[in-house]
Amino acid sequence: MEKTAARCQEISDRYTELSTVVRLGLELGVELNVEHVLEKIVQQIHEELGFGIVSIMLISDEGDYLSIRAARGLDDDIVASARTPVGEGIGGWVAKEGEPLLVNDIETHPQFRKLRSHGRYSSKSLISVPLKVGRKIIGVLNGNNRKDSNVLTEHDLRLLSVYASQASVTIERARLYRSLELQADELSEAYNQLKVLDRIKADFITNVSHEFRTPVTVIMGYLELLRGSLDEPEQVEKINIAMDASYRLAKLVDDSTDILRLDSGSMPFSFHNEDMGEFLRETLYKYSDGAAQKGVNIELDIDEILPPVFMDIEKMRKVAEKLIDNSIKFTSAGGRVRITCFAAKKGRVTVAIEDSGPGVPAGEQERAFEYFEQGGDIMTSKPSGTGLGLPIAKAIIIRHGGHLWFDRDHPKGCRILFDLPAKDIDAG
Repeated sequence: MEKTAARCQEISDRYTELSTVVRLGLELGVELNVEHVLEKIVQQIHEELGFGIVSIMLISDEGDYLSIRAARGLDDDIVASARTPVGEGIGGWVAKEGEPLLVNDIETHPQFRKLRSHGRYSSKSLISVPLKVGRKIIGVLNGNNRKDSNVLTEHDLRLLSVYASQASVTIERARLYRSLELQADELSEAYNQLKVLDRIKADFITNVSHEFRTPVTVIMGYLELLRGSLDEPEQVEKINIAMDASYRLAKLVDDSTDILRLDSGSMPFSFHNEDMGEFLRETLYKYSDGAAQKGVNIELDIDEILPPVFMDIEKMRKVAEKLIDNSIKFTSAGGRVRITCFAAKKGRVTVAIEDSGPGVPAGEQERAFEYFEQGGDIMTSKPSGTGLGLPIAKAIIIRHGGHLWFDRDHPKGCRILFDLPAKDIDAG
């Protein structure tokens, strides 16, 4: 009969423990405030389990002491001032060792009996359970002074362990949520600051562009008039140098404005189905005379059948002009520039521009797409530029859903390619 009663009690205890697990999971599963979680747990242990004194202590950020974060049955002064070094006292020992502790009688306990004489604990029987997240100890849950004066048992220890486990998970989840909130706030603040900086940058470049463009236009006009009135070749040459420098400055202003608008997304695009072959013929026409005067031969090879390309023709004109202009600029007299256009694969049309110039070393090809990187130098005989042509071209092509890249395997000179989405002719 006694065995049956004991077995029934054991089953009842297990049922209570499992019920507690389920109930705590439901009650605390959606709670994301650490203080609310701690208060709920100590309140339930105090009222439902009948512990006269309950406390949850968390380890400090430095990891050297425990402080009370929620309690029942303790004076407010104790709650506010208590600091237990990790490793000292019952709670400190549990925090250090990471093991739950059931003390049936503190007066006879070989390790902690001295604490009773110090008046630190008011009951003989007490429990302390670690709060764990994985292998990390974040605090302890303490309970003593049962209201029914019964000695605490293994069943009580298991119950408090259930509360401790649920508390640990909920505390960590709440901390992570708070951390994410703080990160979100920081990201939002950083984003707002970036928007302010972008606006300042936009205003600055717009103002600078305007302030530069107006006098440069005036200077170029006067230089043109002055050149027409000069007869001495040496004087004309000097005027030509000044006009070239003014032209480069005006181009830098225009390119800087384009980069700003592309980066900010304020550059408008108008996409239509276009004939890439006809587009290249028209674009190349303006370079024929200049290339011939320099002694550079231009070749154009376009597939007979090409699908229409979905593009903004004015923006792509900027791209084609920058790439063709670069090739002619870096090709010496007697060299050649060859442009080919073909449907490399279904749904894409590819344009390749190759020249017999010095080329771009493999190690510098990626840098060529960065702002203000250029192959030329105004202080040498090498051609110069703004260093923005390729970045602008790449940004426009990406906006079209295309790609721009160097042919690393091209044996001599430079070969740069871009592709764009095409409309399938068979699709209508």
